Amino acid sequence: MSATWSATPGRACRLPDPTPETAPDTAAVFAKVAASRGWVSNLLTSLGHAPDALARFSALGHYGRYGTELSERQRELVICIVGRNITYAWAHHAPLALDSGVTEAELAAIKTGRTPEGLNAADQALCDFVFAFTSFSGVPEPVWHAVSASFTTRQATDIAMLAAYYLAAGSLIMGLGVQVEPPEILAIERDWQKRPREGDQVVR
Repeated sequence: MSATWSATPGRACRLPDPTPETAPDTAAVFAKVAASRGWVSNLLTSLGHAPDALARFSALGHYGRYGTELSERQRELVICIVGRNITYAWAHHAPLALDSGVTEAELAAIKTGRTPEGLNAADQALCDFVFAFTSFSGVPEPVWHAVSASFTTRQATDIAMLAAYYLAAGSLIMGLGVQVEPPEILAIERDWQKRPREGDQVVR
């Protein structure tokens, strides 16, 4: 899928897909999203009727994917914990997590709602924090101290921001009924992640 308009209304979610007639300012935002990520996902397509919202939401997602001071493995651990019960999120990010070095056993543990065993101190602190963060019950002091011992204040902020972004994404996915793309389309995202980058930009 590219930044082109879909001819099939409702392909992405319960809303009709945006068209040049219904959302004339969206084409430019779609083009920017495609330049950032290699394609326009159904999730971002679902926001196309509000192009300003789409631009801001996708910009935060771009930062979360490519601009934080977390490793790719740490980033995908955060995302998979948040999205573990959301079919769309899991279909997108479990393969990316495997590519980043997360193991099948670690994903299986995350899927059951627990921090995997055998992690180093930083990854364990990160997982414990994200499970607590997304519980809406507060983060226990021992968990916060472990995060503070393993990460800088910038990195701790990145973890929290990334978890918050994917909580919002998950709410949009479930609320708007966003549909999972077919495997050949998901492969575009996986291939894009493997491209070399300078900072947060792909080197073409």
